[in-house]
Amino acid sequence: MRQYICITVVKALLVLAVPAGVLVAAPSDVVDTLDYSALDAGQTWRRDLDLRRWSPDGLRDDLRHSIAKLGSQRGSDQTRVMMDVAELYMAHMLLFEAGSILAEVTPDTPVHKRRHRALSDAVRLLAGVAPTAVTPPFNTSPLAGNRPDRAFWASLDAIATSDVRRLSDNIEPSFGGLSTQPESVVRAVLPVLLEAAIELDKREYVDATLRLLDEMPELAGAESGTFLRARAAQKRGDAATALKIYLEAAEGWDQYAVRARLAVADMALADGGRGALLAAQSTLEGGSEAWRGGRYELEVLRRLERVYHALGNHPEAVLTLGRILLRFPEPAEAAPIEAQAQELLADIYKAGGEGQYPLSAWVALHLRLLPYFRYTEGFTAQIETLGDYVLKLGSTDLAAKEYRRAVRILQEKQEEQGTSRAAEIFRLNMKLAQAQVQGGQFADARLTLELMDVSVAPEMEEAHQSLLAQTLSKLGDKPALLKASVDAPTAQHLRDVGLALSEEERWPQAADVLTQLWRTYPQDFSLQDATRLLIAAYRSEDQETLQQVTRSFPSLTPSKDLISLANSISEVRDNVLPLSAGGAAKRLEQLENAFESIANSGISP
Repeated sequence: MRQYICITVVKALLVLAVPAGVLVAAPSDVVDTLDYSALDAGQTWRRDLDLRRWSPDGLRDDLRHSIAKLGSQRGSDQTRVMMDVAELYMAHMLLFEAGSILAEVTPDTPVHKRRHRALSDAVRLLAGVAPTAVTPPFNTSPLAGNRPDRAFWASLDAIATSDVRRLSDNIEPSFGGLSTQPESVVRAVLPVLLEAAIELDKREYVDATLRLLDEMPELAGAESGTFLRARAAQKRGDAATALKIYLEAAEGWDQYAVRARLAVADMALADGGRGALLAAQSTLEGGSEAWRGGRYELEVLRRLERVYHALGNHPEAVLTLGRILLRFPEPAEAAPIEAQAQELLADIYKAGGEGQYPLSAWVALHLRLLPYFRYTEGFTAQIETLGDYVLKLGSTDLAAKEYRRAVRILQEKQEEQGTSRAAEIFRLNMKLAQAQVQGGQFADARLTLELMDVSVAPEMEEAHQSLLAQTLSKLGDKPALLKASVDAPTAQHLRDVGLALSEEERWPQAADVLTQLWRTYPQDFSLQDATRLLIAAYRSEDQETLQQVTRSFPSLTPSKDLISLANSISEVRDNVLPLSAGGAAKRLEQLENAFESIANSGISP
């Protein structure tokens, strides 16, 4: 196979009119450390780095031989053998292994220091890693000296540093330097140099290299070869051919397939036609899970959002922004994305509040948005907008649920951030109580109002007292109407109210009261309180509270059995999906067993 690769590279170089002087003799398969003193002046570059000296099929034998030599070498000779092993790994494109060995080597002579620098630079350049602030400049590297492959290494450094001018100066002779490399390096680097030639519009070299790819099946049939053919066609203005080949490349799974999807999206966005945008949407959606992590996933999601936006599909656009925030939460990336998402969210909820969406579609979208934007600053305002709208329609239960959700989110933020949200929470609780009164849930409204601390919003005290008086009047509770409210409920008061509500099976209200007990008096919140809240949260289908209280059990009891029972209740609620009759019966049986066990433990009422 090595001979075949070398023949095809030479054929391409003849077409490119590369001077014969850059072609070197076939590599030796001898593994013994070279006697560098025997090299003539024109061959001393081999002492620094010569990847062709290693057999392409002899990695195991060469490595075994080198390791055996290490045991008998000491000092400078051992250092030389270690660098031989690093060069061997590099010849097979095992760059991580080569770099690891070089990191452990401390060169002790000028010759070894020079070779160590050459090997280290080669590892970085073959890996495509940009230099850091402490990396010595390439022009001081042995690879930039009098070598037949100097332009090859200079081109790789120019690509890593985005130096277009230096790349243009070196790209043509770099193909000659490629002929001095082993087949593993040719396979890895040829697509890189070909793409550079395409972007620099070196058409003669592009055509010859594409013909070379046709003679290398492992590259010709790969996404890299397909993508580069598409890019070459696009660069020459043949958009139709480019699009056809890009779509073919986009069916793969590697980074070139991802880049093909991005290219399809860019062409569609430039075209602006609905048909082209829909094709790009299909391509991006179909491959959105094919590559996870890093810049390429981020770019795919960004293009997908732009395509959705161009199609006027703002709901999917903002959901895609949510995916970006979830996958890439780093502040530098998240800040502009979050600002863009906030604008779209405001537009969507405003349109919903104006009746531009069917209520079912809006609520379905709202539930899809919650996992992404629940903790985004300002999202409670959007929740409030939905609550206000459904309250106008008379859906008091749904309005109360959304107001309660917004209150919970603000309470969590208040605890996590240490900033007071009391006035905003008070205002939302007033809306919650109004929804409860409007829906005829006077006892619930009374409870909501009595738990509120009027001192945090004195400007709303009159409205609060008025609504409370109205509620007590509807209930016919004259003594309570005269008493009006409990200004600062104690832990025992909250506990007694929670127990009473549980006994009456008013589960949402019981969960609210016990949650307030937990938040207001965390030191007094006992295992028994947690058990009552667990049951109330389950009965009221409050998944968020159920998960929170389940997580608190290990801090309340050392009993593994009780912790396991709490988790089993949470797991049953987690899996609320369509079930067969047998599956449903099994889960109900599990739940009943869990509740029975808790009751038998003596901690449940």
